[in-house]
Amino acid sequence: MEPTTDRVTFNVDHAFCISLKEREYKRVLFQQTFAPLISNPIEFFIAERCSDPVQGCYESHQSLAARALAEDWERVLIFVDDAKPYRFRSSQIRRVNRFIRANQFQALHPGRAMGRTWLTWFPFLARGRVVVLHAFIISREGCRVLAETPYSGAPVEVMFKQQIKQHCMHLMFFHQHGAAVAGCNVLSVAIDEEEWWQRNFIIPQRSMLKNIVRAVLRLRF
Repeated sequence: MEPTTDRVTFNVDHAFCISLKEREYKRVLFQQTFAPLISNPIEFFIAERCSDPVQGCYESHQSLAARALAEDWERVLIFVDDAKPYRFRSSQIRRVNRFIRANQFQALHPGRAMGRTWLTWFPFLARGRVVVLHAFIISREGCRVLAETPYSGAPVEVMFKQQIKQHCMHLMFFHQHGAAVAGCNVLSVAIDEEEWWQRNFIIPQRSMLKNIVRAVLRLRF
C-alpha cells in the first residue's frame, strides 16, 4: 500500500498521547513519527510514575475520560507514546470519520490486537473483544463507563474487553514501536515482537471467518 501524501484529520474533539514524565525521548519519537501524518493537535498527558504500573496506566486513561466528560467532548482520540503508524490512505481515515459521526459506539480501535472479532455490515469495520490500547477513539459513553469503573487490579485493556462495546477496523493503522526502541514499563517478560505482530495480522482474520454467522445474523452489532 502506498503511504498517504496528505496529513489526515480524525473527526474528534481532542487528541491525547499518554506519556510518563521522564520519558521525554518517547515524546520526541512520537512527534517525529506522527506530526507528518496527522493534522489534529495532540496534547501530551504527562503521567507520574506509579509503584504499580498497571494501576498507573489505568488511572491515566481514567483521568482522560473524566476530562472528556467535564469538557462535554463527544469523541476523543488517545495514543500511548510508543504508538507507531502503518502506511494508510486518507480514504481509509474518511471511512473512520464517517462511522464515528453517524453511529453510536463506545470505542473504535484503528489499531487493534488479538481477540475475538466478527464482521459488521459497515465496510471495513468489525466488532470485537480485543486488547491493547496503543491507539483508539473513545466516545462520551465509553468515557462514562471508563470513568465510573474503579481499578480492580486488572489492566485497562481487560476492562475495555469486558465492559466496553468495541469496534475495530479490519486493517490496523497503528501498532507499537518495539521495546528495544521505545521501552515498556508494563511488560515484565520479553516477547518476540516481530512474530507477535505477524500473528496479530493473521489471527483476527481467522476469528472473523470463525464468527461469520454473527455477521450474517447481525448479532451483537
